[in-house]
Amino acid sequence: MQANKIYGIIFLSFLLTTTVAAQDEKLNGNIALQMSSNDSMYVVAATVTNIATQQPAKDVELTFYVQRTFGLMKVADGTTDSTGIVTAEFPSDIRGHDSSNNFILIAKVEESDVMKDTAFQVTIQSKLPFPKDKPLPRSIAGAHAPWWLIIAFIAAVGAVWLLFVYVLYLVYRIKKASMEVIS
Repeated sequence: MQANKIYGIIFLSFLLTTTVAAQDEKLNGNIALQMSSNDSMYVVAATVTNIATQQPAKDVELTFYVQRTFGLMKVADGTTDSTGIVTAEFPSDIRGHDSSNNFILIAKVEESDVMKDTAFQVTIQSKLPFPKDKPLPRSIAGAHAPWWLIIAFIAAVGAVWLLFVYVLYLVYRIKKASMEVIS
């Protein structure tokens, strides 16, 4: 029994050692981005290099995201070639996320067998103008309902409350009538 426990501990320590060794085999990487654009597309070229040797990292899967209000929007992905470069295109009709018309492009290496998780981001000027802050017209689906809908809603809710108050009044009259002594 004691021997099984010792063998189990040795086996678990061996697994832990091999897991740590397997994690150490991944490269530390660096990502450099070069942007260009034409009429309808942005073209991004990412160069992935090994930090220790300054050599290009090949067969690394890279994903490009654009930062949005509630998360990241995937716009492109690719795998590096033997020179460590991956080129991707994504549409130029992406609006900026603020009034300065800028958006953030993020290049990420995630869950790769070759390289540790790495990310690089760059701020890009959008080609589309940020929408002006103008008041919205009243509509049923919008934030400002039309007046007739507001009046109808208030009338319906008021009718329900009046009915509730009337029922309470009737209950009060029934209770009062039950307390009267009939002579």
